[in-house]
Amino acid sequence: MYIRKVIFAILCAIPFMTGCSDQDTDEPAVKNPSPKEQWGKTLMGNDGTIFAYPDLYVNYWEYTWRTHEQGNDHIALCIKGAFPSARFFSLSLYDDEKGEAIGGLADNEITPDEGSVNPFAESSSTPNFFTVYIVPSSATDEQIALLSSPNVCKLKEGVDQATIIIREYLGVDEYGGVELPEIRAIDLNTMKEVAAPLRMNSNVKNFATNYTELWSDQNQDMPFFLASRGDYYPNNSTDYLFARTILPDNQVLTFSFLPVPIPKTVEDYKGAPARYWSMCFGSALDTHSYYSVYDTQVGVPDGQKCTFVVCMKQNAQLEAVRQKVAKEQALGKSVQLIVWDRERKSVEGKEIGNCIVTLYRNILPNKEWEHSISKMIPTPYGDPVNTAKADSTRMIAHEALGDYGPYGMKYPTERFLSDEISFP
Repeated sequence: MYIRKVIFAILCAIPFMTGCSDQDTDEPAVKNPSPKEQWGKTLMGNDGTIFAYPDLYVNYWEYTWRTHEQGNDHIALCIKGAFPSARFFSLSLYDDEKGEAIGGLADNEITPDEGSVNPFAESSSTPNFFTVYIVPSSATDEQIALLSSPNVCKLKEGVDQATIIIREYLGVDEYGGVELPEIRAIDLNTMKEVAAPLRMNSNVKNFATNYTELWSDQNQDMPFFLASRGDYYPNNSTDYLFARTILPDNQVLTFSFLPVPIPKTVEDYKGAPARYWSMCFGSALDTHSYYSVYDTQVGVPDGQKCTFVVCMKQNAQLEAVRQKVAKEQALGKSVQLIVWDRERKSVEGKEIGNCIVTLYRNILPNKEWEHSISKMIPTPYGDPVNTAKADSTRMIAHEALGDYGPYGMKYPTERFLSDEISFP
């Protein structure tokens, strides 16, 4: 009897050594919708529709399904596709009813298919492929061992509706130069391919925005704090410093800092202080982002400071502010001017106002790096200034990180234009 069981296990495993299907042919055993029909339409960070302050240079795709519907509780999803040409790529898994992150893989964690390499670990000019399995919480070790890839994410027990989100930063085109991955399904009881669950509507766009003015919005200074892990489909590969202020028409906001060094080649990715950084500016009224600047756009050499200047379009001296910034740039200084239009209309048709949230985003920050923002203690969004005073050397960025921590200050326009205010 024991020998029979071993033979049966081997026979079951053979079809999964090369892919998701129970037969290694060009024609799949089960007809599923095309990948672009399976995944939701492209959610673009730059089209003004996504909430929670997205980077303008990221695209998302989501697939949502009921995990216990029509036998789905013993179904493993097989996500099979090509690595995109992008700065960063990930698959994240969420409890769609809560927006809670429950797993996922960043690009550097994905083992490539046999015959492929991971282009986020070594440079490659040829197509490379991956396979990722999403298995139910009930999946046994024996069942998982029969799957064709070590890339396995397990659903959390009690999740009835799950969402997979693909993120791509700085893709070469809308899809990162590749097709979206195909989604197949395996019945773990029989190890046979079955029809993948049809995608259902996700809660990813159902985000409530409740604006409340903070007393600290009126302060002249604008310190930065490490954001707490959110419950709204967070990117677990990223840490954020945040700051918020109300900028009057007759004032100018400025901050300087040493940005995290970014790797120059794929081979430098491993152990780098961070993979990518950007500075994003969004409205506290609607949590949409309206401006983003990323690392290579700034183009600041490692070890040199960069400066951001934020001025209202409605500032009567905007042209003079532009001229000062241009003069500083002509001297070789790294200065980025953001002209904020408080009368600009959001996709919801409302003015975006003058309460600005600034996010300093670090993707795959190395927690071992001396100046990593990940070393800080998160600060709740509600009243960050008073809360952070309890441990300012670990919670206020410029105190915790020195020159690597941004720190903003608002100046009356006349003072900003004077020789008293200069940039590093």
